[in-house]
Amino acid sequence: MKVVVIGSGTAGSNFALFMRKLDRKAEITVIGKEPTMQYSPCALPHVISGTIEKPEDVIVFPNEFYEKQKINLMLGTEVKAIDRGRKVVITDKGEVPYDKLVLAVGSKAFVPPIKGVENEGVFTLKSLDDVRKIKAYIAERKPKRAVVIGAGLIGLEGAEAFAKLGMEVLVVELMDRLMPTMLDRDTAKLVQKEMEEHGVSFRFNEGVSEIIGSPVKAVKIGEEEVPADLVLVATGVRANVDLAKAAGLEVHWGIVVNEHLQTSDPDIYAIGDCAEVVDGVTGERTLSQLGTSAVRMAKVAAEHIAGNDVSFRPVFNTAITELFGLEIGTFGITEERAKKEGIEVAVGKFKGSTKPEYYPGGKPITVKVIFRKSDRKLIGAQIVGGERVWGRIMTLSALAQKGATVEDIVYLETAYAPPISPTIDPITVAAEMALRRFR
Repeated sequence: MKVVVIGSGTAGSNFALFMRKLDRKAEITVIGKEPTMQYSPCALPHVISGTIEKPEDVIVFPNEFYEKQKINLMLGTEVKAIDRGRKVVITDKGEVPYDKLVLAVGSKAFVPPIKGVENEGVFTLKSLDDVRKIKAYIAERKPKRAVVIGAGLIGLEGAEAFAKLGMEVLVVELMDRLMPTMLDRDTAKLVQKEMEEHGVSFRFNEGVSEIIGSPVKAVKIGEEEVPADLVLVATGVRANVDLAKAAGLEVHWGIVVNEHLQTSDPDIYAIGDCAEVVDGVTGERTLSQLGTSAVRMAKVAAEHIAGNDVSFRPVFNTAITELFGLEIGTFGITEERAKKEGIEVAVGKFKGSTKPEYYPGGKPITVKVIFRKSDRKLIGAQIVGGERVWGRIMTLSALAQKGATVEDIVYLETAYAPPISPTIDPITVAAEMALRRFR
């Protein structure tokens, strides 16, 4: 069986490895534009700050590792088209036949049509090449003032990196808060306060209308010119769908797939940032552009191609980050989005400590849990705290994926030891607060 993968990022690389474990005889070929296989895009801001020393350090495995697994690599190769009739991939280096084709073509940074966005000193943060350019620019120009356009995960992590390098940082966001698709106003305020204490300033409900100078000297916000020596455009990403669309596959926000990650052509699969899957709360189609989702999709697609009846489950988009030592974890739907979707919810919120009050060193933690009133199920959570957010958001997400109700969380068995956690965990207390709204 000839299995061809287009895309050498997280989804494509992991698929190739999973496929090889499941089928020792399959002829597996990975076609990718970049010269290397998988690296971690989430680590890129930490390369800018210097926490990770070199861009090359975020490459997961060298190309030789895949070759030893008898995976054929066609890197630095551009795919021109897919001929579904003849079952071949047409590249700038010739045609590649397939029995099963996997589209792991990822996403691209969305750059809004801002005047001057192509000027020197304006960057996106999506690839290793982006990081190399930013680091070279910083080394040469030694910027003192950075403006970040967009307050999503990448924008905030980029802002943190610039601040750690000693720059004065301003984040400009069109919405009324940071991380607007992941946090409600109350939890977003906690993150904003922490970042402001580390020298990052914010302007909400505003946009950058022009970038002035090349190299950049200022940005225009409304009619005001704000000095800037470097600009990061972090206004989200868009799924790469052009190749699939040209091949006649069904495309919406992303490449539409079924529960087995097959496209409208059953011999072609789509995984990772480019695939449009199902939202675990609303049941509507959505994108899940997270590294963890990419790996899970890779595993499911490999299993299905190998003949196993495995399905990709609806997503809750569980995510976590750390900004200046503050951990932020989220999944599912926000309270604000639930209202827009017409979902009646009961919300519980608790602010406490990560350790018992009598034990020294505890850090503040805020837990917000969101339950759907119609069936009492957990459909979202937001946790902001100084430590151990990861374990709690993972626990709640896992419970939500299994259909847990408010009572399940209230009476959850948790672990306790004074140096680690309180007797009554903050997640159960938050659930108790929500339970009152059902009575």
